[in-house]
Amino acid sequence: MKKIEGVYRAKDLTEDIWDLYKGKSQKRYYCGFSSIDKYFKIIKPSFILFTGTPNSGKSSLTLEIALRTAREHGFKFLIFSPESSLAVNLKRLVEKYCQKPFDIMFHNRADETEVLEAIEFIHEHFLFIDKKEDSPDIDWILERARLVHKEFDIDGMILDPYNEINPERNNIREDEHISLLISKIKRFNRETHTFTFIVAHPTKQIRGADGLFSVNSLYDVSGSAHWNNKTDVGVIVTRDYENQCTNVRICKIREIDVQGNIGECTIRWNNSTKCFEDISAF
Repeated sequence: MKKIEGVYRAKDLTEDIWDLYKGKSQKRYYCGFSSIDKYFKIIKPSFILFTGTPNSGKSSLTLEIALRTAREHGFKFLIFSPESSLAVNLKRLVEKYCQKPFDIMFHNRADETEVLEAIEFIHEHFLFIDKKEDSPDIDWILERARLVHKEFDIDGMILDPYNEINPERNNIREDEHISLLISKIKRFNRETHTFTFIVAHPTKQIRGADGLFSVNSLYDVSGSAHWNNKTDVGVIVTRDYENQCTNVRICKIREIDVQGNIGECTIRWNNSTKCFEDISAF
């Protein structure tokens, strides 16, 4: 048969299928929390969505999973998180590395030696991008990501939050823009064998009978049903302030049993360490 560009037969995929069979191309990585690991593993490539109620800790949890996997697996990350300054993003990683507060008002704050040690580790495992005086679109971000991957061989990318990415929709609807954005990110992940954590806010707040706000599904994420349809893994984070715990619900797994299973667990925020912990740690 004459070779046609873009058309493949089964034997053209021999190497790829045997890599899958031997577990080489779908290696599973634990995220660093024993309770969450029961339901969710990181696989390259994949597109992983974190959402939840405001102030639920979804951004903090995303950063902590990144820090823990950097320690456990040697992962390297590129971070775009413009809701805070680059220095504040670095500070949050320092706190999670030291498991101590950073700011001056805390009596148990990390000392200068601990901060320097943390910065040394973060310098080797994290890179940060920002665009001065403008919000970048996804093409600008992915252009930097490709350059960074070529130079530093990153494993993952964090985009937090979605709504800080300049839409520049060129007369297309928001749902069409979101579909295109996710497709571009997933293609980058496939081409570079990386994964992406993206944080997106819910479109509306629903108060339950218990008086607490909740996000019921990925269809509640702002902008489009594509957040549910095109995501490989979907995570909903909800903080229960009264009981001082955080619910983590894995509500979407594209590859059931391979990358995890639908389910939920409870972790707890420890303000003295500025970190989340498994309940069993208390």
